[in-house]
Amino acid sequence: MMWPWTAHTEGHLYLFHFHRPLGNVANARAMATHYVGFAEDLHSRLAVQFAGKGAKIVAAAIRQGITFDVYHWPAPLIVEKLVKRTHKTALYCPTCAAAAGRLPRPLPVPAAQLALPLNAEPLPEIIPGKMDYLEIRILQGWRQSRAVGASAADDWDDGLL
Repeated sequence: MMWPWTAHTEGHLYLFHFHRPLGNVANARAMATHYVGFAEDLHSRLAVQFAGKGAKIVAAAIRQGITFDVYHWPAPLIVEKLVKRTHKTALYCPTCAAAAGRLPRPLPVPAAQLALPLNAEPLPEIIPGKMDYLEIRILQGWRQSRAVGASAADDWDDGLL
């Protein structure tokens, strides 16, 4: 694992489709049918997940003997955040799409990524809504790097005017 990750860190988005729901049987909204994650090194991350030492929901599924399908796509970290924010992971799941008789929805592409010229430094995309710890750290790091660049530019013209 290489740190720090940024919103545009390349890796793999992976999706687990549980063969039976996991959670509170009395509340249909509290039943998990999918898990989405991100990894730079997919094989080692899946080994950790399969050993029951990764995400708690995956470990719980393994303890309960729930089997699951694994799907993965090459994608930057921001795509995982966008998929999780939809709260509709089944739209991207090939198993659920086949059961509904449709094609799975393609993974979202951040608008900021489409607008970047080649060799440009990617800017973090600020998405309205609740931010998780990693997104806050990415944004703080970007703001600090921009502040350092701005202060260096201010120092450049000292004494010239």
